[in-house]
Amino acid sequence: MKAIIISGSPRKKGNTEAVLSLFENKLKNHGISTKMISLSDKDINHCLHCDKCIGINSCTQNDDFNNIYKLVLQNKGLIIGSPVYVGAPTSLILALLQRMTYVSFNNNQTLSKKIGGPIAIAGETGHLTAINCLVDFYLVNEMIIPSSNYWNIGTVVNARDVLKEENGLSYLKRFAKNFAWLIRKIEE
Repeated sequence: MKAIIISGSPRKKGNTEAVLSLFENKLKNHGISTKMISLSDKDINHCLHCDKCIGINSCTQNDDFNNIYKLVLQNKGLIIGSPVYVGAPTSLILALLQRMTYVSFNNNQTLSKKIGGPIAIAGETGHLTAINCLVDFYLVNEMIIPSSNYWNIGTVVNARDVLKEENGLSYLKRFAKNFAWLIRKIEE
């Protein structure tokens, strides 16, 4: 594999997974192998900031975090997708990202130089504040973020309408193309 795609939605097979599946297919069309992980059935606790991760590059809490983190470390790319809840990513994805950040920080920046990018799905508004929160994760971990020609967003009015929203999908397709290009360039 080359890229891990994580859905931070608590809903299995909802709009976020629909958009991430479309993105995953676009990456595969560009020759990038992927693995999708849904947090909807995962147990992810919040970071305790106990610093027990120092020097062991894993977390001592007994949940699904370490298996996900290990997959992230084994791959070059990391895409995070989240529905927008009150202008922010879900608490589920934030718990995962905060723990990944502390484990990385306490172990010589193990996420540094990975390639990543956020995707936010909302019913009305809040995309940009959610995207900015996710971008902060990538930047503070010294990760590389390829761009698109607009924000990586999807807008939903009714369930599954997200796949009919042409503008948002065009931005995501371009993002997939740029993401795949960057992974190939870095591997050269």
